[in-house]
Amino acid sequence: MTAPRVLYQLASPLHRTVGPEVVDRRLRMLRDWAPSADVAINAPETGPGAIESAADAAMVFPALRDAAAGWAERYDAVIIGCFSDPAVDALTEVAGIPVIGPGEAGMLAAVQLGARFSVLSSDPTPPGLRRRIRGIGIEGSFVSEVTVGGSVADLNRDPDTHLPGIVAQARACVAAGADVLVLGCFALSFIPGLLGKLTEAVGVPIVNPVIAGLKAAEAAVLYRAGLPRGPANTKIRSAE
Repeated sequence: MTAPRVLYQLASPLHRTVGPEVVDRRLRMLRDWAPSADVAINAPETGPGAIESAADAAMVFPALRDAAAGWAERYDAVIIGCFSDPAVDALTEVAGIPVIGPGEAGMLAAVQLGARFSVLSSDPTPPGLRRRIRGIGIEGSFVSEVTVGGSVADLNRDPDTHLPGIVAQARACVAAGADVLVLGCFALSFIPGLLGKLTEAVGVPIVNPVIAGLKAAEAAVLYRAGLPRGPANTKIRSAE
């Protein structure tokens, strides 16, 4: 099977708001995280500058709809680059290929790693996380959503300044009973070295939903292709 072609579709025009060098750095990180996939990245020309409200999230589908109609010609799966998973169902319908919500993928990974999880988010952050978690069916494992004191723009521009606050909030989540933490903002997910620093500081697993989304996309492509049959034991023997 050839390497799955995966598009990481940014939900905002990041090349305009923070610069093309940031988009290029994110692509390098994506390829490091998924070396077995052929990963591309794309930023829309229109759309919200950041996803910080329900109104921002609602702007994603109109900004991506036309592009989504052509995704199946070039890609096997697409990841929407926002923890809020905006327009995933609608874009899947338009595209006809798997469109992965990395926020959901990250939270599902969290419940595989521990009993209770918290989400670290930018400030402000879109409402409705608990409702989403209830819909996924994992509300019983959810402890809290905690903001880290920086907006998406702040975290993109100067992440080091916010690191002490991020660590403090992570420790507070663990003290409140979380044994897994999920990064709920992709400005956090792309801070180099943050995963290791947080894990060392708080001593619990930290889920990067971008990585969870990449792995979910690769799995979706494999499922659609069909698992290869081995040379032996391909028949199921009836019980005697």
